[in-house]
Amino acid sequence: MDSYSGTPHTLTRYDDDINALRTMLMNMGGVAEQHFADALAYLLDGDEERGARALNQDYEINRMESSIDELAIQIIARYSPMANDLRTIMSVVKAITDLERIGDKSEKMARIAEEIGPILRHTDFIGHLRVMGRIVGGMMHDALDAFVRLDTIAAEEIIRRDTHVNEEYNAVHRVLLKYMNENPNSADVGLRILSCMRAIERVGDHCTNIAEYVIFQQKGADVRHSNISGDKQRTQI
Repeated sequence: MDSYSGTPHTLTRYDDDINALRTMLMNMGGVAEQHFADALAYLLDGDEERGARALNQDYEINRMESSIDELAIQIIARYSPMANDLRTIMSVVKAITDLERIGDKSEKMARIAEEIGPILRHTDFIGHLRVMGRIVGGMMHDALDAFVRLDTIAAEEIIRRDTHVNEEYNAVHRVLLKYMNENPNSADVGLRILSCMRAIERVGDHCTNIAEYVIFQQKGADVRHSNISGDKQRTQI
C-alpha cells in the first residue's frame, strides 16, 4: 500500500479491511448476477423456481450494500486513506450502488414476468429480449471480472459493448411502437414489454458504470464523458 503508513499491526489490519471490502463487493456482485439471470429465466422461459428466487433476492442485495457501506466508512474514518486506496474505496461504494439498482431492475422484470410472461413468450419480441439479456448478462460477468483483475483494457471493451445493447433496444423500440399503434387493445402488454426492455438496457448502463470505475481506480480518470463512451448509440425513451 502506498497511501497509508503505520505500525506493522495496523498495516496488516488495513490490508485485511481493504481486501474484505473487495471480497464483499464481489460476493454482492455474484448475488446480483444470479438475480438478473433468474429474472430473465422467469421472463423468457417461465422458470417458476428461479422466478420465486428473483422475487425475493432484492432484500439480500440491500443488506449486503449496507454492510459494505458501513465497512467503507469505518476504513476511511480509521485510516484516512489516500491515492490508490481512496480511489478503490470510492469505486467500491459507487459500484455497490449500481449493483443495488441492478437488483431493483431484476425484481421489476420478475414482477412483470408474473403479469404477462405467458403472453410475452408468444410474441415476436421474446427473441429481442433474449438477445439483449444475453449481451447484458455477459457484460455484467465481465465487468465484475475486470473489477477484480483491475483490467482496464477489458473495461474499455465492456464500455463499447453497451452500444450493441442500445442498438438492439432502439430496433425493437420502433417495432413495439408500431405494434402498439396497430393493436390498441394490447397497449397494456406493450407498455410492460417496453418496461422490460428498458430494465435490461439500464442494467447494461450499470455494468458500463462498473467498468468505468476500473479505469478510475487504475488511472484516476473519469471516462464517463470521454471518447470511450461518448460515441455510444443513445436509446429512445
